[in-house]
Amino acid sequence: MADLDTILQTPISWKSAANDPDLRHFLQDLQANILKGHGRQHSGHIFLSFAGMAPEDVAGVVRTLALHCTSAYHQLLTNKRNPPHLDGGPVRCLFLTAGGYKALGLAPPAGAAFTAGMAAREAVLNDPPRGQWQETGWRDAVPDAMFLVADANDDAVTGDLEAMEGWLNGTGARILVVERGLQQTRTFNPALGPEGVEHFGYVDGRSQPLFLAEDLANELHNVWNAAFRPSQFIVADPHGSSGLSAGSYFVFRKLEQNVRGFNAAENALGRALYGPGADEDELDRAGAMVVGRFEDGTPLTLNDSSMGIAPPNDFNYDGDAAGAKCPFHAHIRKTNPRGDVKRQFGLPDDSGDRNPIMARRGITYGPKRPMKADNSDFADVDSHQEPEANSGLLFMAYMASIEAQFEFTQQSWADNKDFLTGNNGVDPVIGQTADAAARAHVYLDGWTSGAQPKTLSFGSFVTMKGGAYFFAPSLSFLRGVGM
Repeated sequence: MADLDTILQTPISWKSAANDPDLRHFLQDLQANILKGHGRQHSGHIFLSFAGMAPEDVAGVVRTLALHCTSAYHQLLTNKRNPPHLDGGPVRCLFLTAGGYKALGLAPPAGAAFTAGMAAREAVLNDPPRGQWQETGWRDAVPDAMFLVADANDDAVTGDLEAMEGWLNGTGARILVVERGLQQTRTFNPALGPEGVEHFGYVDGRSQPLFLAEDLANELHNVWNAAFRPSQFIVADPHGSSGLSAGSYFVFRKLEQNVRGFNAAENALGRALYGPGADEDELDRAGAMVVGRFEDGTPLTLNDSSMGIAPPNDFNYDGDAAGAKCPFHAHIRKTNPRGDVKRQFGLPDDSGDRNPIMARRGITYGPKRPMKADNSDFADVDSHQEPEANSGLLFMAYMASIEAQFEFTQQSWADNKDFLTGNNGVDPVIGQTADAAARAHVYLDGWTSGAQPKTLSFGSFVTMKGGAYFFAPSLSFLRGVGM
């Protein structure tokens, strides 16, 4: 019999599960969305409180919800990207916070950050205090559970949410807040079709770590190896029913984006770098210096303009060790340094670059924005009606350690003005700091002959509105808890 440690050491071939009963058991007990993002454009997230409920009543609610949850195996079998190209249907997942485990009368999974909860880690994350979070729901109480439902059809998600809300009424569980996800898309190349973007307009999620063999077979990795051990994202479920029961720590953050402010700051940066008459290409390049990629996903370190091809992910910064092409502070370089740590500190391997990486599963939220007729860009950019509030990203990520992955990335990389080399400034997109000077960044266009470094400030246009730390338990635990 295979053990869990062995399964998690190398990329998983889910198609092998048809002939491998141990692998099939593992996949049937693991919740969906961990090994591979659900890929649906619509989602709903119900956050629950079990305050005042008896443990046996909490267990009854959990067991009932778990009956509707999707296994990793079912998700992969029905994924519309694989033959027979079905729609895939709904994906549903259930998560518990440390408070949720305590409400069940059980010890939470290990970890100081998980036990304390996100709100208590304010100093580590530079988060705003909970009293400044979104008024509706997030300030009221720390959630004990979250139920996620995702579907290709918005009406199906609405129906699921309404049915769940109706059933919960009378169980004793209280709904704190409901968040809706709507994946915004743009078509950069008609031959490639629409691609998921965040509200600032940039392709999102291109640099995901891969730990399914089937995904790796379609990914070039001559320069940057996208293959990661599943053990970096999946751990044994301490309350699982078998040695193959597994789960994952899960971070949820609601990040509001001031799109109008960000776009204005990008243009101001472009004019400061290239002069008041900066053309569209120069303004686009200024934005790429903030993000590290052009809007279509082309890495700045590979080219001085968009390539018009599928966003490359097979790159590192070996050819840009001085940060002349892609600044050290650029968002994607701050949060995925791709060999910078190994080179800067003379380490024997690249574990310092790779170990903090998370499996991100975010989705945008907010009203559907109007698009140009060809879907190439948001129409409100031209009409200057970009949202300043109530739109953004529902950041979600799976990992084996909240402290060593999410919190390390936020504290030691994004919020650290001295990472990677001294006084680079914080991450201009997600960096949080009360120090205005830490938002001063050095810009040098290494693609332009004779360019000189300039130190310019870029404001903060992303605000954390609420969030929590969860664990995604095994289905056997959820369906049998309290019995």
